[in-house]
Amino acid sequence: MSIEYFISRVGRYLSIFAFILVLLFTYRGLPDEVGVHFGTDGRGDGFMPKNQVFYLFGSIMFGLNILIVLLVNNVQKLPITAFNFIPNKVWLKDRKQLVGVIINWINFLPTIINVFLLLILRALLALNDERTFNTDYTYLLILGLIFLLIWLFYLPVRLLYTSPKIVEEY
Repeated sequence: MSIEYFISRVGRYLSIFAFILVLLFTYRGLPDEVGVHFGTDGRGDGFMPKNQVFYLFGSIMFGLNILIVLLVNNVQKLPITAFNFIPNKVWLKDRKQLVGVIINWINFLPTIINVFLLLILRALLALNDERTFNTDYTYLLILGLIFLLIWLFYLPVRLLYTSPKIVEEY
């Protein structure tokens, strides 16, 4: 088992667990009418019932993770000829390692999105609390974009600049 495999799987399951916990605690702490749009003065001017917020975030997370499982299952079925576009042809010699790297990369995406949604929920809870005076959460968008760009460039860099471990049979 590689460290990449371990981190992608454990990170994904921990992010799901953390998201569910934060979703439940956020639901408990939100007012009945949740401010989801805020004006220039930082006060809410667009509202939704808190159960709709709960179902919206829960369905996004659930749907995303189901789609990722389906994608991973389909990637495992692809023949090696489907990966001929890879410039580093050494990867084509061992289909199992190549598919493993791609699946690990795919499994990092829901981890990033689950954590991002978790942070959005925490910000939503803080924005709907009158005791909180911090209304600037624009850094969350930048943080999400940075994580998404790191994820996007990880696979091409990994496939171009590394080679699989070649196991020779005697």
